[in-house]
Amino acid sequence: MPHRTPTKVFFAGTGTEVGKTYVAALVARFLVDQGRRVGVYKPVASGCRVEPGEPASKSSLDVGDGRIAEDAVQLWRAAGQPRTLEDVCPQRFLAPLAPPEAAACEGNAVDAAQLLAGVDCWCSDYEIVLVEGAGGLFSPLAEGVLNLDLAVSMEAPIVLVAANRLGVIHETLACVAATENRGVRIAGIILSDVSGQDEPSKASNAKQIERYCDIPIVASVGNHAKPEEVAGILACGF
Repeated sequence: MPHRTPTKVFFAGTGTEVGKTYVAALVARFLVDQGRRVGVYKPVASGCRVEPGEPASKSSLDVGDGRIAEDAVQLWRAAGQPRTLEDVCPQRFLAPLAPPEAAACEGNAVDAAQLLAGVDCWCSDYEIVLVEGAGGLFSPLAEGVLNLDLAVSMEAPIVLVAANRLGVIHETLACVAATENRGVRIAGIILSDVSGQDEPSKASNAKQIERYCDIPIVASVGNHAKPEEVAGILACGF
């Protein structure tokens, strides 16, 4: 039987701290529960910490140089710890800045070619590869490379994650419009409650977004959501 190229799905945010990792991890757990073989890939991360001492075992936080990307760890665990953390996130930098700036602080640069090539190790053994960008959809990952550029290069459908709070209507519609201006259509939107606090707009944000754009809102999740709450992600075609 010929090898089937795995589906790649790119999770991007309307900005930073919108619940992107939380949502991608929920989707990973949901798909694993459905019996799917799920790979996870974080092309580059900044704001990493250094793990003191030696990792306890190969199944724990063994990433060679001791730099830990918390988002990558969360994705890896949600997917059942496939392959290694080094494969999940091969480029890691310390400063809490956009990756190109974080790399420059170390006298280094993000390897733009590796951003795309790094997903290849997942393609032989996994049915679906969930890719999480860094920052918002129009945030830079490397010199001249935005999250959107990488998603397009991967030919991956884009799931846009937006924080369900006051202001999300504008943030989401602006991101959709800017993406369509580049000739790219977002596959679906997921609203994430990142605060867990009472917010009057939460109940009406989804309806207002749907009123002004035709991108489906495939899920709206709280901060203690169960994996099955993102089942609507399947409407994005994978």
